[in-house]
Amino acid sequence: MISSRIGLSKSATGVSEHLDLWAHLVRDLTHGHTVDFIICDEAQFYRSEQIDQLARIVDELHIDVFCFGIMADFRTKLFPGSKRLVELCDRMETLQVSPLCWCGQRATHNARVVNGEMIVEGSQVVVGDTGADKDAVHYEVLCRAHHRLRAPRSVANSTLSPEALPDDPGPALTADGS
Repeated sequence: MISSRIGLSKSATGVSEHLDLWAHLVRDLTHGHTVDFIICDEAQFYRSEQIDQLARIVDELHIDVFCFGIMADFRTKLFPGSKRLVELCDRMETLQVSPLCWCGQRATHNARVVNGEMIVEGSQVVVGDTGADKDAVHYEVLCRAHHRLRAPRSVANSTLSPEALPDDPGPALTADGS
């Protein structure tokens, strides 16, 4: 079952790493089910072989497949499913509504935050944001600059001063370093 935050729901098939999407769909079609299109959420977690199966569904069964997910993990490395989707997709679209970093810039990177500190090493997949425990793992979207600086909102809140920055940025460096 898949449901939305506004209360809509529909039966759905959960995709485990062992599910053969091609065989599952052919079995449904053989038993008389009609499939007009397929929607795949969190497609970054699909195995590369499953993405190949989705491409086969489009090419051989002429059923449209729409995949949704993120491209890269908290280390800025492509997920295997996302990588394979980019390699095989007919078309890729970025959502027109972009999330924003805490600074107001367009958020393009995912940060894993543990106990208020951004981390950049560890297992590619760790489930977070499942409870009210503020010290648990959670994910935050950041602009590239704040991801590079390892500065999630918690760091910004604890280090930014409400006082204005000085007008004089200091001496400028030239191309030769002088």
